[in-house]
Formats: sequence, structure tokens, C-alpha cells
Amino acid sequence: MGPLLYLTLCSVRNRVRVRLKRLRQPRYLIGMVVGLAYFWMMFGMPRTSRQRVFVPAASSAEIGVRSPFELGGAAFLFVLCATAWIPAGRKRPALNFTQSDVQFLFTAPFTRRELIRYKLLRSQTGVLIGSAFMTLFFRRWSLASLIFFVGMALFMTILNLHLTGISLSRESLGSHGKAGLARQWLPLAVVIGATTILAVTIIVDWPTLLSLRGADLLAELWRLATTGASGIVMAPFRAVVRVPAAETSAEFLRALPWSLLILALNYIWVIRSDARFEEASAELAEKMARFRKGQRRSAPKVRSATQPPFPLSLEGRPEMAIFWKNLILLGRYASLRTLLRFVPIFLIIAVFARVGVSGGTGAAFAGLCAAVFGVTILLGPQLARNDLRQDLVNLALIKTWPVNGATLVRGEVMAPAALLTAIAWCSAIGALALGRRNGPGPSVIVAALIIAPGIILLQLLAQNAIAVMWPSWVMTNATRARGIDVMGQRMIMMFGLLLVLVVAVMPAGLVAVLVGLGLSALTGKFLIIVPALAAALVLFGEAFLASHAIGKMLDRTDVSAIDAQE
Repeated sequence: MGPLLYLTLCSVRNRVRVRLKRLRQPRYLIGMVVGLAYFWMMFGMPRTSRQRVFVPAASSAEIGVRSPFELGGAAFLFVLCATAWIPAGRKRPALNFTQSDVQFLFTAPFTRRELIRYKLLRSQTGVLIGSAFMTLFFRRWSLASLIFFVGMALFMTILNLHLTGISLSRESLGSHGKAGLARQWLPLAVVIGATTILAVTIIVDWPTLLSLRGADLLAELWRLATTGASGIVMAPFRAVVRVPAAETSAEFLRALPWSLLILALNYIWVIRSDARFEEASAELAEKMARFRKGQRRSAPKVRSATQPPFPLSLEGRPEMAIFWKNLILLGRYASLRTLLRFVPIFLIIAVFARVGVSGGTGAAFAGLCAAVFGVTILLGPQLARNDLRQDLVNLALIKTWPVNGATLVRGEVMAPAALLTAIAWCSAIGALALGRRNGPGPSVIVAALIIAPGIILLQLLAQNAIAVMWPSWVMTNATRARGIDVMGQRMIMMFGLLLVLVVAVMPAGLVAVLVGLGLSALTGKFLIIVPALAAALVLFGEAFLASHAIGKMLDRTDVSAIDAQE
């Protein structure tokens, strides 16, 4: 491991040098100043009570102060590790190597175990950085913060090792067939048995869980997680969570041996894997290198498992063809497996949100749906990027299409707008169905459903306008930049987009107020749906005009301007 350790240390040193050198550019320097100011405001100022999360203090006297955190963390870990065994919709390599790693390390005299150790060693950089950020957020500078940092680093290392072991085991199952099943029977039997035990325990105790509230419900969940067969299943997960949850050095030292034992077992499991990851890793590295350069295969393979979203007609608007293309791109990362991973997590959140909530599970789910609606409206356009932000790297090819810029812009934003609108509508309908008593009225939710597509569309157009005008400020390729300076850039963009959104919504709001006042004067009733329809029409009109303006800028954009990306 001598050469590989040297390579890792040199890579970290060179990465730091590159980050410091790029501060000579104003956009990174401004981003660094904003990012540091944000961290000082968040972590440098005195904080009030931010460490006690989850449940009422009344339950701590019965089952321990940190048991809610330990219980919730253990449940989250179990769901995450169990769902990681679900087969992926498409084949992914167990270990991701860069193109340089494939060219230089795969041909070097290194064994498979040394390559696995190298990937585990490289992942520790992210583990340490993530642990430092978590410590800044949850702890003040003290002995407890050092304990929390070490415990969180150990927690994340164990999780990374276990997920790597699952990936290698799945790779072995796929490459060896029946022989792989014979080799991997033990971890499969463990995960199937553990899932069955927990499922049977919850089903048997379900009537009791439904009849309890608040601290009593939490106490019953704690009993299930610490006694009987389910307690044995959850013991390793609670042991891993107990390390960062320790408040004193004595508690930390008592919990440390069990976590180290779990770490050693996972390490042995990963190192002794016989998965053939080299070919798949080399193929992915080559594919990612071509994608970053904006290249495509001359004759891409057509997979029978991939189905188009709808039959594309030979006639019609050009926007529909671009919409069809971007929906296919969306299907590459939105799959049934993704849904199966998130549904159990939402269920766990809803169960713990039920503690101390008078409305019960229905109110908790309604609140969760309302939160999803708000996040989708405000942050969704920044996350759904299957539009010009991904296609600008192929601007030279796009300019050969027989469409003008406005048509291209409208077609590009249709797919993410449709996705985000569907998510927002589903969450709003869920809030309406589950929060009948305490939630907003049906007319308010229907008005929100009407206005949501226009707000989403305007934000997507603003994002694409920034990508066209200042491509160096927007990630237009597969490389995800990181760092405090990049975070500061994104904060500047987020505040700018919010300002643009407020300015764009003001005319729609003014029209809605005038229509509402007019209807109120004529009918004597305050109606909200009709003003919402008027506001939506104004928003769509603004979006149409914005697409024309962005399209003209795109027509004048030089292909060489996109090469400013790193």
C-alpha cells in the first residue's frame, strides 16, 4: 500500500493547490467570501438549543435522553442497508474508478485486494470532510465535539464499507451465476432473515402501535428494538449509532469496541470479495470521460429494457421531440428502485413525526406532503437538470438542428417542468386527502395546483437563462464541482433566482388581486380559484416571452463560450 498511499496523499495535496489557485478568479473569490460568511453566521455565532431533536422531553425520563436519536438512526441504517440489495434497473460497477486509475493502476502489478484498499482509502477524504461539517453543525467546540467527530467518522466509514460490500456481493452474484449464489448465501440469508424478523414483529405489534401516542409510542418502539429477536437484529445498528451519540468519554469508550468489531467484520467481508469489478469499472470510466468531453458513441446500443415514454409521431411541433428525448434521459435516474428506496424512509419519518402530534399519522403525512410540495416548488428547478444545463456541452451539435432558439428552449424545459409539476400535484393531493381537518381548505390546494406549473416553469427558464448567459457559473457537464467557493456561488445564484421569481410573480399577483376584488364586488363572495386561473395565465404568458428572449440569446451564443467550463 506504500505507492497507493503516496498517490492518495499527493492527490489530496494537488486538489488543495488547485482550489487555492482558482481563487484568483473573481467568481470563485466572491463565492468563497459568501460561503465563509455563511459558515460564520451558522457556526461562529452563539447557538441556542439545536442539539435536542426528535421527541418531547417527557419521554427521556422513561427510555433515556438519546434513545430517540439512537432508535431513529438505527432504523434509517437498517432501511438503507436492506434496500441497497434491491437489484438496479441497469448494471453499475461495484467500484467506480477514474479513467486515469484504469489506465495506470489496472495495468500495474497491484492485486485486486490492493485496488479495493485504495478505493476505501480514497473514500476516507470525503468521510473526514463530512464528519467535520456534521460536527460544526451539531456540536460546539469542546471535548464532546471531538468525540462526536471521531464517532461520526467511524459511523460513516462503517456505512461506506457495508455499502461497498453489498455492491461487491451483488457484482459477484451477477457475474458468477449459480456459483455466485453459493458463495454469497450467507449475507443474503442474513439480510432476508433480518428483514423477515422485523416485518413479522411490526405486523404482530401493529394494533398496539396504532393505539399509542407520543412518549408511549416511542417507548413501545424502543422495546421492540431492544428485546427479543428484533432486538438482536437491531443491535449492530444501534451499536454503530451509539458512538456519535455519546456525550461523555466514558460512554464513547463503552460503545467503541462494538463499533470497531463491526468495522473489522465489514472490512474482512469487503477485502475477501471475489467480485469481478475491473471490466465494469473500466467501461464506466471510459463512458464518463466521453460524457465530460461532450462526445457520444457513433452507434449507441439500444437496450430492450428501455422503453420510450410515448410513441413519437413523425409530424408535429419540434418541442415534442425534445421533450421526448429529455424524458428518456429522465428515465435513466428515476426508476422503480429509487422509489423503493425512498418509500420506507418516508414511512420512518412519518412514524417519528407522529410522536407528539395530535393529528396522528394522517396529519403527519399531510405535513410531510406539504413540505414536499414547498421543496419541489422552490428547490426542484435547481435539481432537475435534464434541460439546456446538460445539453449546452453539445451546443455545436444543437446548432445544426433545424429549430430556432426559442423552440429549443421551450422543448428543453418541458421535461423537468412536467416531472416537478407531477411531484408537486401528487404531494398537494396527498396533503388534501390526509389533512382534511387541520390542513388548508380544498379551494386553497386547488389554487396551489393551478399556480404551481407557472412558478416552476419561470424558475426553470431563469436557470436556463443563466446557463446561456454565464455558462461558467452553471454546471453544464457531468463533473460536480465542490467546495466552499462553489457553495457560495450557488447561494448567490439562489438569492438571485428568488429575486427574479419575486419580480416575475408580482404581475401575476396583481392580476389575481384585481380579479378577486372584481368577483367579490359582483358576487359578494371571496373566490380564490378564478384569480388563481388568471394568475396562471399571466405566468404562462411571461414564460412564453422569456423563452423567446432566451432563445434569441442562444442563437447569438458562440460555441467556444461553453468551453469556459473546467
